[in-house]
Amino acid sequence: MDKLINTSGPFDSSDLNAPLEVANFGSISFSPNPLVTVRAEVEQSSGKMIAIAFDYKDSSLQVQAFSSPKGISIWEEVLEDITTSLTGQGIAVENQVGPFGMELLAELPEGSSRVRMFAFNGDRWLLRGTIAGAAITDLESRTFLEDLFRGIVVHRGETPLPPRELLPLELPAGAIVPKGSLD
Repeated sequence: MDKLINTSGPFDSSDLNAPLEVANFGSISFSPNPLVTVRAEVEQSSGKMIAIAFDYKDSSLQVQAFSSPKGISIWEEVLEDITTSLTGQGIAVENQVGPFGMELLAELPEGSSRVRMFAFNGDRWLLRGTIAGAAITDLESRTFLEDLFRGIVVHRGETPLPPRELLPLELPAGAIVPKGSLD
């Protein structure tokens, strides 16, 4: 059976249609865009990079890649767990269908902000996106960030990992890091 060729992304690193000129952050790569500020999100306790955030105008897109079993979609299970966790904290959530399938819209208590979570299942990986800011309601910003998400390339690697394990991220060589940000 021939492998299906993905033409709209996000892409697996083995996909022939994956962008070639990318900024490589380990398991996640993307085409640089001068309209976007890229931030590495680091877990304070461990100093480990856990996500990449893209800031565009008054919006942001945070992405994380996780391992998943071959041929099995884990997003529905993850979505259910996120919903249970958020509602358990008294946060209002709404499931809806978006361009990547089932997604979640949540009303966060801090400043009455809303976030939108969605995902794309790849070959042994899941790429999760979280959009916040004006892109929740602004069509231009939302479309821009969704297109950015579609352009991401995930490198799963061959190392066996349990389902839902965060795929490793690293700063590319020569990255500019503000002093003290990774201490």
